[in-house]
Amino acid sequence: MNKGKAIEILKFYRDVDKAISLNERVINDLEDQYYNSVGAVNMDGMPHGKGGTSSPVETTVLHIPRSASRTIREMERENGKLEKIKSEILHELNRLNYHQKAVILGFYIRGLQWEQISEQTHYSPRQCRNIRDTALDRLTKRFTSNRMIANYRFPE
Repeated sequence: MNKGKAIEILKFYRDVDKAISLNERVINDLEDQYYNSVGAVNMDGMPHGKGGTSSPVETTVLHIPRSASRTIREMERENGKLEKIKSEILHELNRLNYHQKAVILGFYIRGLQWEQISEQTHYSPRQCRNIRDTALDRLTKRFTSNRMIANYRFPE
């Protein structure tokens, strides 16, 4: 792994919450469309059998396309993977020293300019860039040695 790949991983970390949120919206939309469309229920307590299913919920569940159920399960699994990889990346970021972490989070995650990072860390912009380079070297090694991060297929 090289520094470029480490930078891609940091950019992925910045956007992972958006991907999880998008997946959750799709899951909610599918569930609303298929699971929550039961309709009105007769609550008079009297049986109204007509030779079909006895419950509106059963009727709805029987008519859910397999593709919708499969999509929901796949997206829930994907969100689980995204949460795991996010926590692994955060774990490796937390292993950096304070200044390295502040520079990396400021530049790659929050998108701050060098002058803004310089004000926060009380280093010159040039020193901040040097700290970033050192931190990227450390992260590259850590990401390579972390099996979950090294084996994960990050989107391009």
